[in-house]
Amino acid sequence: MTLTRLMRVSTDCMQVALRSNNANQQLVAMRIVDTPAAFERWEGEHVTLMRGVAEYSVLRTQLTALKQSTLSLIHGKALFEHLKNRVVRGEQRTNLMRHFYPNRDFSFAMVTAHGNYLRKACSFLCANYVGAVAVHDARFIDPIQHYETLYSEYFDLYCRTCTSSSVESVSEKALLPLLKEQLCDWRSAILNPRVAAPLI
Repeated sequence: MTLTRLMRVSTDCMQVALRSNNANQQLVAMRIVDTPAAFERWEGEHVTLMRGVAEYSVLRTQLTALKQSTLSLIHGKALFEHLKNRVVRGEQRTNLMRHFYPNRDFSFAMVTAHGNYLRKACSFLCANYVGAVAVHDARFIDPIQHYETLYSEYFDLYCRTCTSSSVESVSEKALLPLLKEQLCDWRSAILNPRVAAPLI
């Protein structure tokens, strides 16, 4: 897959997302496409990601690189998804943003987190689309979705414990290494499916 093809398929994905029945996918694509500055910044970041895939000459290695990029996008969009999905408000939100952006004021941190989320979420859609449609890898999306669910659980727990020192928080924190180990197992299974076939 050349860089040109990867970007063309990504552009196709954006068009599909804009017409999607999935309101979240549609909104993410619209927010990127409707603002020239946002689109330009997303495109620059996405080109860098896809170049990291295209630089390999063997399709199997390209697919592994694509999976690695997709997993990193899950991590990159997690903060704003946590704020949105868990409806984090007030002091809890302020403390959380201070934790992730210790040297920035709240408004700047929120704008930055939202912009990061939109770009990462858009690239995540495109990476999944490339994996499933362009590469025709039938086992691309399901393991990635499972990893995303696990990471969301891990990140939610991390956020609940990182800004609190309650007894409950301390006991929950003990679960973090176990969830992290699960994530590592799934990451290995996704990147090395032949070795870890029973897991996925």
